[in-house]
This record gives sequence, C-alpha cells and structure tokens, in this order.
Amino acid sequence: MLERLLDERRFPLWLLALVLLAHGLLFPLQGFYWDDFPISWIAATYGSEGLERYFSTNRPLWGLFYQFSAQLGSQPWVWQIFGLGWRWLSAVLFWLVLRQVWKDQPRAVAIAALALAVYPGFGQQAIGRVYGHFFWMLSFFFFSLYAGLRALPKSRWRPAWLAGGLLAGLVNLVTVEYFFLLELARPLLIGFALRSEFTGWRARLSRIGRAWLPFLVLFIAAAVWRAFFFPYQTNNYAPRLLDGLRSDFGATLTGLAVSALEQIRSAAVLAWTGALQLPNLSGEGLLTTALYAGVLAGAALLTAAALAKAKAAPTGERRCAARQMLALAAFWLAVAGVPFYVTGLPLRLEFPNDRFTLAFMPGSALLVAALIEGLPLKVWVRVGLAAVLIGSASGKDFLTANAYRRDWAVQKNLFWQLVWRAPGLAPGTILMSNDLPLRFYSDNSVTAPLNWIYAPENRTQEMGYHFLYPTIRLGSPLLPDLRPGLPVAVDYLAAQFSSTTDRVLALYFQPPACLRVVDGAVEAGNPFLPLPLRRAAENLSSTNWILALPQQPALPPAFLYGSEPAHGWCYFYQKADLARQQGDWQGAAALGDQAFALQDYPNDPAERFPFIEAYAHVGRWQDALEQSRIAAEVSPAMPPVLCRLWQRIAAQTESMPDQHMALSSAAAQLGCEQFP
Repeated sequence: MLERLLDERRFPLWLLALVLLAHGLLFPLQGFYWDDFPISWIAATYGSEGLERYFSTNRPLWGLFYQFSAQLGSQPWVWQIFGLGWRWLSAVLFWLVLRQVWKDQPRAVAIAALALAVYPGFGQQAIGRVYGHFFWMLSFFFFSLYAGLRALPKSRWRPAWLAGGLLAGLVNLVTVEYFFLLELARPLLIGFALRSEFTGWRARLSRIGRAWLPFLVLFIAAAVWRAFFFPYQTNNYAPRLLDGLRSDFGATLTGLAVSALEQIRSAAVLAWTGALQLPNLSGEGLLTTALYAGVLAGAALLTAAALAKAKAAPTGERRCAARQMLALAAFWLAVAGVPFYVTGLPLRLEFPNDRFTLAFMPGSALLVAALIEGLPLKVWVRVGLAAVLIGSASGKDFLTANAYRRDWAVQKNLFWQLVWRAPGLAPGTILMSNDLPLRFYSDNSVTAPLNWIYAPENRTQEMGYHFLYPTIRLGSPLLPDLRPGLPVAVDYLAAQFSSTTDRVLALYFQPPACLRVVDGAVEAGNPFLPLPLRRAAENLSSTNWILALPQQPALPPAFLYGSEPAHGWCYFYQKADLARQQGDWQGAAALGDQAFALQDYPNDPAERFPFIEAYAHVGRWQDALEQSRIAAEVSPAMPPVLCRLWQRIAAQTESMPDQHMALSSAAAQLGCEQFP
C-alpha cells in the first residue's frame, strides 16, 4: 500500500494534501477580503454587465474569466475552494513541466513543486476569488510550457499539443502582466529538454529556434499589442521608470539595479528564511499553537514521504541538473520583477505588496530545489532539509490563514453591531471612521458589504453608501477638507457614489470595545479618538441619517455572516444608544439594567454614556452618578468629556431638587464648572 501511495503518478495527491494542510484547514471560517468584496458584491448586484464595467479599464480580457466564474455564486467558502483548487493545479502543472525537462531528477522536480505549493512569501491565498484567477492564469502559463515541450517529439499528437500550447500562452500573455516575461525562459526549457539530442551547438540552436519560433512570434505580437494598441496598459499604473530615466539616467539606473537585487533577495531568500524562524505564539492560544505544530510536522512528514522513494540519479547528473535548474531559476527571478520596476511598485513581504511575489514564485521554488539537490550531502540529509523547509513554510501559511480568519470575524462583528445600532441608513450617507482594525480590508473594501447590507435591492449605478477613513483620505481630491457642503464623488467602476459632507455619520471601532457612533457634541475633546475623526464628528456627523424604524431593517446576508450572534454587552449598548437617539429614556434605562446584569462590562468608558444619560432622564440620579464615576476612573482624560455629557443632561432634564443635587455632585466628582 505504501509503495502505491509513493508512486510518482500519485504525486498530485501529495500536492493536494499539502495545499489543504497549509492553506485549507480554515477555509470554512474565512470569507471575502480586499478586492474580493467589491468584485463579489458587483457580481451579485450587477451581474456580468457590472463585472464588464469594473474590468473595462483594468485588464478587460481578464475580466471575461471573472464573468465566466461568476456562475459559482456568492458563498465565501466556494471561492476559498476555487483559490485552493487553482493553487493546487498550478503546482501540478509546474511539476509536469519540470518533469518533462528533467525526467531523471524526480526528487528535485518534486521539491520544486512542493515549494511552489506552499511558497511563504505570498500571503494572500485567502483572497480566493482574486488570486484564484491569478493561479488560473499561472496554470495557463505552465500548461503552455508543458504543451510546447510535449510538441517537441514527432507524433500524431504534435499539432494538437502545439495548438494547445499556443492558445494557453496567448491567454497568459493578454490577460495579466505578472507572468508575461516569464515566457522568455521557454528556449532554456527547450534546450534543457533536448540536451541529449544533439552534440553540436549549431544544430542544437537551430532545433531550439524552430521549436521556439511559434511562441516567439506570439510573444512579439502580444508585446506589440500591449505597447501600441491596448488602451489601458498604463491606466492604473504609469511607467515611472521612463520618467526617471529621462530626468536622471544614471541615478535611476543605479537605483533600479539596487531595488531589483533587494526585491529578488526578498522574494527568493528572505521569504524562506522568514518561514524558518519560529513565530511568537504567545497570543495565539492553545488550539492555534497545537494546529500550527501539527501543520508543520504533518507537512514535513508528508514531504519526507513523498521524496523518500524518488528514484536516485548519479551524482554527476544530479549536479548538472541542479546547475541547469539554477540557471532557469536565476533567469525567472531576474525578469519577474520588471513590470513592477517599470511602474515603481515595491515588492515587500507584507500585505498588500506581497502580491507581487506571485511573479517570483516559479523562480524561487526552482531555486530551492536546485540548491538542495546540488548540495554534496547524503540523500537523507537533503530530504530532511526539504522536509524542514516545506514544513516551516506550511506552518507559516497556516498562521497567515488564521490571521485572515480573525479579520473575517472582526469584520462580521463590525457589521452586526452596525445594524443593531442603525437599522436603516438614509441613502447618500458617508460613514467616516478610524482606520478599522482590519488588516486585509480598506475603506474601499468594506464599502461593498455596507451597500450589500443596507441596499440589497438597489440595482442602479448610483450607490447608496460609502465608507471613508478620514485619516487616509483627508487632503485628497476625494476629501479635501472636513467642512460641510463639500461634494464627495467616488467612481467604483461598476457604479458611482455621489453625496456631500453634509451627510456624514462618524464611527469608532476598536475591539474588544463596541462599535460606537461618535457623539460630536460630547466627544469633540476625547483624546482616544483620532483627530480627523474628532473633527468629522464635531463638524459633520449627525444621527439624523440613522433610520430607527425603516420599513425593512438592515440584515447582513446569511450566506455571508451566518446567523445573528448571541446578544451580549455590545448588543445592549447599541440598542440603548439607538433608544437614546430616539429619546426613549425608559427603554434605554431598561437596556442598561439588562446589560449590567450580564456579568459583562464595557471595554471603553464611552460605552457607559448612553446609560448615564438615560438614568439621569428617568430620575435615577445615583445610578447615573455611579456610572459616571466608574467611567471617569478609567483615565484622567475622561472627566472633561463627561463634563460635556453632564452639561447636556443639565440642559435637557427638568429643573428640580434631585437634579440640582446630582449636578452638584457630578461637578464635584469630575472637576467641572458648576452647571447652570
């Protein structure tokens, strides 16, 4: 049985097991991230026409594949499987390509494929919809190489292989630019595949040239089309390198060389050495730590088992093949970053710039295989090195997947609390918040679920809502200032948002504290809030845009967020704050009693404010003073904020002896001026 499992023909199953172990254990608990959310919302709301508009100036031919795959629907777990499936298939095809060239080096070829499957420099596998399509295109590229190699020997299937290779190559060349220049390594692969066929270099070059010619013509045609006929080549990213060369050729060229070497080092070396470093698991919890250890050990054992029975090759042939692999890896690494150097996009090993490592993956994976197999060590040592490296990379991939899981949970928490606090929102509302504690989302990303939740039936190209981070957008054309009356217009490609700064709702969310609608009248001087958000709350924000009793209360889609979570402290806080907005003081006070009976507590002193105000309005002055005292003790910055709250209480409650006594006590307790 073991011999059958270790059969090379079953190696794709080993790859599948590794992909699932490293990336797929948590897929049911992951969701939509980054550009996945806008694309998924657009597909669900506007269909193929919306996707066509979205991609019309952003790789429009690639957008055709998104229109085709949109039939898979809107379930996040489906798109996680979609991404995992294409990651696995690209690794299988990479293995087939290398196996076709180095048939006598099954161990080196297997190491390269395993390394591609778990390459730790790319940390965006969980963005399944977007990067599933990238791996789809990478699969086209690898299939094109494989089919071209299968077309080398004369056979009745040669025309079919050649046609398939050309068609797959065309798809790669005209859809995305990430793998465009990797195509230029084809003659190296052909030459290595034909290394035993000829002895004379002229005959070999002629044979390589004839085999490469159809693909070279295709490459040149695609390059000409991109350079001269494709109208959107520089629509999103301008070729900054050309401007730099014109202004200072020498300095720009030197800077380019340094940058290229640094990015190659990051993608090919630091990505792997970083995976070998044991992570800090102190804040991960027992279950996560155990799973991490299990993934690392399991991937290492799987790798060792997959490589242990690989057919051995003579030392000389093994080292010769390693040198050839090293040459191919060096070429791929050298050209992989050219599209990013030209546009000035820096590769980094952290989100979101780690996406550029996609182009470096084949070269980096092949480099690992070449270095390990080229070492003058015993087989078991080389297998052990590969097992440690693949196991460590898999462990890191698991921790990355877990970070996405946590982000999805925080984002779900955000929107459940928002619908509790705001059952409806007036169309045209702009939500301004602090930079949300979401690593894998931007304000542009969370605009999609905001519209999905509050305007599920809207099919017009006029969006109802938009999320903005004033800390980031302030001073840009989108948000030049925090003054009333300024237009706010956003092109979301498939739709547009148009409103003004007169329709703003300010939010603050910093878990474990609850989401909070910032009360600008009270919290204008709250030092715990970012200054731009305080200014937005004071100058622009109004709860008038919250519809307390809409005809159809907002509800997060069940296929996205599941069932409503249990009602804890934050639920009662949100409902009490909504009741405060409506002037339902009895309701707010009753909610306070329920909240404080939970044996739970607020994580931000401002969460006590609705209850302080409600207790005061219903004449429960001692309860109001007690909650005020507790809030004030959290920080010396709180008493001035609480003073403004008590000023409002003084102005809005009936003048009577109990009120005067409570106001005097509050002033003394907080150090406020005496209330009128």
